[in-house]
Amino acid sequence: MKKLFLVLLILAVFAGSVFAFEFLSYPPPVSGGNVMVDTGIGFVYTGYNRGKFGIPPLFLQVEYALPVVVPISVGAGVSFYQWKYPIHGDTLKETFVTPAFRANWHWGFDVSWLDFYTGAWFGYTIWNLKSSNSFWDYLAVGSSGLDWGFQAGVHFYFSNTIGVMVETGYPYLIKAGLTIKF
Repeated sequence: MKKLFLVLLILAVFAGSVFAFEFLSYPPPVSGGNVMVDTGIGFVYTGYNRGKFGIPPLFLQVEYALPVVVPISVGAGVSFYQWKYPIHGDTLKETFVTPAFRANWHWGFDVSWLDFYTGAWFGYTIWNLKSSNSFWDYLAVGSSGLDWGFQAGVHFYFSNTIGVMVETGYPYLIKAGLTIKF
């Protein structure tokens, strides 16, 4: 009986939340025409051991909430990070700079301080590998290429203009920082 009651309670909460959700409207803290600026630090996913962070991922992104019927924002951003790892008494440095374009869909939950969004980005990663020893100079290469990713995040607003953001996705396992809305 307890399990049945718990299942019915979960269904009732879920059904009630459906009515507080609007697909085609911005959430209360965001409206068409707002500009959101996010800056912070993150952790990038890697499939193999690269050593240790020389500089953890730092990012700056700017988005504009389009003044249209659907709750979409578009913008751009840049991220920068560096790996350092020892090899035969030398230190190799991998540096990544990624300028990118972003687009997000803002989910219309009826909470006055919460902006939940999902989206994708498309950019160009500039990769550079340098050695501090001339013996390894043949390894000092650079490469660039198109890159992409996706994200799901949330802005928590403390006031009408200032808040914090947390984002997860690919290739960034987690990003967190400050957000300012104009």
